Amino acid sequence: MGYAMVKRIYSIEEEMDILESIEERGEVPIKYDYFGIGSKRWIDIAKSRLREDTKAINILERILLTQKASTIFDSLSLYGYKNFNLIDLGCGDGSPLYPIFQYLRYSRPRAAIRYNPIDISPDMLRASSTNVKQGFRVYGGQNKFDLDKGNFSNLTSKLNRTGFGNLFTFLGSTLGNMPDMRRVLVNVRESMGKDDYFLVGVELVNPKEIGKMMHDYYDVHYVYDLLFTTLEHFGIRKSLGEYRIGFNRKRSQVEAYFTPDKDIHFAIAGKQATLKKGKSLLLARSVKFTVTGLTDLFSKAGFRVEILSTSRENNYAIILVQPHL
Repeated sequence: MGYAMVKRIYSIEEEMDILESIEERGEVPIKYDYFGIGSKRWIDIAKSRLREDTKAINILERILLTQKASTIFDSLSLYGYKNFNLIDLGCGDGSPLYPIFQYLRYSRPRAAIRYNPIDISPDMLRASSTNVKQGFRVYGGQNKFDLDKGNFSNLTSKLNRTGFGNLFTFLGSTLGNMPDMRRVLVNVRESMGKDDYFLVGVELVNPKEIGKMMHDYYDVHYVYDLLFTTLEHFGIRKSLGEYRIGFNRKRSQVEAYFTPDKDIHFAIAGKQATLKKGKSLLLARSVKFTVTGLTDLFSKAGFRVEILSTSRENNYAIILVQPHL
């Protein structure tokens, strides 16, 4: 096929990052799928997983956060905090934090809340800020940042105010999508103060329930559209290859691949590149944890666990940690 030209939505640096990842690691970074139309695709997926009858990860996380909100903020209050900064990492549309906002609205109505989303996607930053402000009275700003690139203490140091506790959040099982989870956690820890808290939601794995877990990936038709978003921006069509998704038991992760049926040429970062016929390209990974593996990961990244709570079916967990300084 010929070279395709499309409207640019990524910076040159971001396009170079995409190209390097494709050529050197055979992988399309999933973080770029949330730009442009990809942001809407993700919001549609998230909404479909919030129906109580689905028992999908989004509704399981919401139930856990609703149950544990009081315990979480009792921990922050030990330091005398009456007001709170909520630093929403990989914010999506902001909806995973709704149970937290609901708790603060009714249980701590006098608290000042500052919502600070941090995400690489400008589209997700706009969506989260708009959605949160429609339903809750909050104050804060938007921060575009790539969590893979290092710590962001220059952003978080500006949040520190007397009487404000900092709660960092990384919800929606986003941690498992990261190529280097430990590095990302270290970046977060280096951006935190010693009295700050970090709340994370992850999907757990039960070897006997893998087929049931994979149901969300097969049956939500938006998933493939989302995972193809980055390639689509460069004029590459889904029809030009085979899509497959499966579970890698050795690595305990869901993996999605695209394999071209022919050589595909495309323009990126002012250069010409090629996807080779028959060479599979990793579109996404999503690690699924055990409780032991989860606590070990946080320990090695320099955190101590304060709260760990699992869903009734033991297929989802939220974990509250602090830097182990």
